[in-house]
Amino acid sequence: MCDHPGWLSDRGGRLPWTAAGPPPPGPPRGGECRTSPLPERAPGTATDGQLLQRRRKEAGLSLPRMAELAHYDKGYLSKVENGRKPMSVELAQACDQVLGTGGELVERAQSAAAKARGGDRPPLAQLPAAPRGVFGRSDASLRLEGLLAGRADMPGRVPMVCVDGLPGVGKTTLVLRCAHAVAGRFADGALFVNLRGEDRVDGALDSGQVLGGFLRALGVQPGRIPDDRQERAAMYRSLLSGRSVLVVLDDAATSAQVEPLLPGSDGCAVLVTSRRHLAGLQISPAPAMRLTLGPLAPPDATDLLRSVIGGHRADVEPAALARVALRCGYLPLALRTAAVWIAAHPRLSIAEFDRHLEADSDFLDLLGTGADDLHVIVRGMREPTWHAGFHPRRADCLGCR
Repeated sequence: MCDHPGWLSDRGGRLPWTAAGPPPPGPPRGGECRTSPLPERAPGTATDGQLLQRRRKEAGLSLPRMAELAHYDKGYLSKVENGRKPMSVELAQACDQVLGTGGELVERAQSAAAKARGGDRPPLAQLPAAPRGVFGRSDASLRLEGLLAGRADMPGRVPMVCVDGLPGVGKTTLVLRCAHAVAGRFADGALFVNLRGEDRVDGALDSGQVLGGFLRALGVQPGRIPDDRQERAAMYRSLLSGRSVLVVLDDAATSAQVEPLLPGSDGCAVLVTSRRHLAGLQISPAPAMRLTLGPLAPPDATDLLRSVIGGHRADVEPAALARVALRCGYLPLALRTAAVWIAAHPRLSIAEFDRHLEADSDFLDLLGTGADDLHVIVRGMREPTWHAGFHPRRADCLGCR
């Protein structure tokens, strides 16, 4: 083991020489030290790793302490500083936050990612538009963004969050709002697919078919896409290696449908929605985090109704409005469907609409023109009790695991 104060030691974790003094003339005899200190370079020509190392030292942080604060493996950070690993946008963001460098490292990492793409292809931009109004989900939104920002404890780990809950509870709405909010963290853009897990007409998408679409989006010519699903998955992971991409998988049916679509390298992240608890993703070698959405709280449900039908009508019939919210199960899709119908019929009182719902719960299904989620909601409204764990008065986010 090398005890020279200016040289790296694999076991001791000592750092290269600092700006406080010149570099040592050479390694001690014996050939035990194989890693040389990085030569000082002008700020404009420093590599990303050298810049990170310089800023860390200026902040007075050791490599182990920096790794602890950034939630990254110490050995991985060492490889980045020594130029043996590229600095991902995710790592740069974590280090900027720890070091207070105002986005300097993120800018460098994004520039490097753009050069790696060759500059001839724009970033992926497959996210649908973000919904305009989201009610009663502020806590769940913050929690989801926090889980997504969680750093891997070792290279190759990919943050993944599964959002599950009743049909019509607002899973896709929440995930899309979050995806747009964090999109700036992913220099290479976002991939999105509706997996049609609960589609009763066309059925769920095959993961091999989804991989074919993702590979084409990543620039692979159709003739070069393998027929075998495992080979497609391997090519997909290879193309995402070294990139920073957010992958959004909406309406998943099973864990098996999702697993081939997961990136295999850090810098990426995954958001999944499903009506079901995808336990297989939680017990996989790279386990997902789970966020379960419940119905809205009653005040948030009535606020959603008010936002569509207008404050004046809502204030005239507050009791009827509360009853409509209750009959809709405090579920955002049912609430919005009812509100749109009430707004389109200004001569009909809210109390009259409520009586229609009381007489025939199928009335709400008819308003939704056969929408699959509404059909399931209406069927559930006929049940004497709610599904375990999804009581309407247990609102917002029921928990994450």
